[in-house]
Amino acid sequence: MSSSILRLTPLLVVAAMAFASSPAPAQFTVAGGIAAPALLPPPIFPYGRYGGLGYGLGVGAGLGYGFGWNNWMQNPYEGYLNGAANVTTANAQYQLTIQQAKLAREEARRSALQTRRAALEERQYELSLMPDAEQLRQQQLMKSLQRSRNNPPLTEIWSATALNDLLRAIQLAHTRGVTGPAVPLSTETLKHINMTAGTTRGGVGLLRNDGKLTWPYVLRRSTFDEQRKRMDESLAKAVKAAHAGPVAAELLHDLTATQKQLERALDGWVADLTPSEFIQGSRYLRELKDSIRLLQESDVSRYFRTEWTPQGSTVAELVRQMTRQGLRFAPAVSGDESYYTSLHRSLVDYDMGLSQLTAMQPRP
Repeated sequence: MSSSILRLTPLLVVAAMAFASSPAPAQFTVAGGIAAPALLPPPIFPYGRYGGLGYGLGVGAGLGYGFGWNNWMQNPYEGYLNGAANVTTANAQYQLTIQQAKLAREEARRSALQTRRAALEERQYELSLMPDAEQLRQQQLMKSLQRSRNNPPLTEIWSATALNDLLRAIQLAHTRGVTGPAVPLSTETLKHINMTAGTTRGGVGLLRNDGKLTWPYVLRRSTFDEQRKRMDESLAKAVKAAHAGPVAAELLHDLTATQKQLERALDGWVADLTPSEFIQGSRYLRELKDSIRLLQESDVSRYFRTEWTPQGSTVAELVRQMTRQGLRFAPAVSGDESYYTSLHRSLVDYDMGLSQLTAMQPRP
């Protein structure tokens, strides 16, 4: 049976092609005199109406042998409409893809901005937890004040570090209108206290008594006689001139040169000196150097005026004088250490009284 169908297949295909190519009547008239439109010309199938080579046999799943019905070929009108639809769909897909790409790009930008904003907010949060420079300075001042109130090392008292810490605290309390108890000060103590405006480290400690120096034992040796004699003469002239105004440059140069000669001479004798003797001599020459620097200031005469001399019978009066003149404590010179220790004790007592009065005041 199947072999018969295969033999008849070419004949059937040729007949179908002949039928498809036969011309159709142009039009016909139906009832009512209405003319029917002409039929569309049939498509031309060079290999038959159906796919394959005219009679291509396909093997379908479970269908056995048969014609390939899936390879349908469109006529020109259907192809045009199908192509136009495909172009429209492709253009719409293109526009959709462009818009999606733009949205993705904007989303990426938005995400980048959010990430940057989050990083800045995190940085600001971290900085808010860290103290700034002023807070660190205030914390350091408070630590120094607490150290100066509670038995600081003697070196900090003699260098005036502890005294100036207490001075700042007392001045701050005075600006708030709080006055402490009457803590007395002896006149002898005030005579040995040095003051400075802050432009120089030292005060007039070695320049008291018209510049007459009290040399330590190690520098009274005969080895230093020549330099010591020259320093005594030059320093007395410089102090006398400083009471009236600036000291001559030549005289200051001679003082500086003599002080350096003493330092070199002391270094040359370091092997013959005990450690304490060398330290004592080096300290005195360093204090002498600070005094010479003070004499180099153009307004050195103010250091010898009454208003720049420590005054007051109580701690409160001394602090008020120093506040008016803008003064602070200068380091102690050799021989004045005990007076600085006594003044520190008085400042601590006054500061404690201020603290108690401040705590008793009602808070606003």
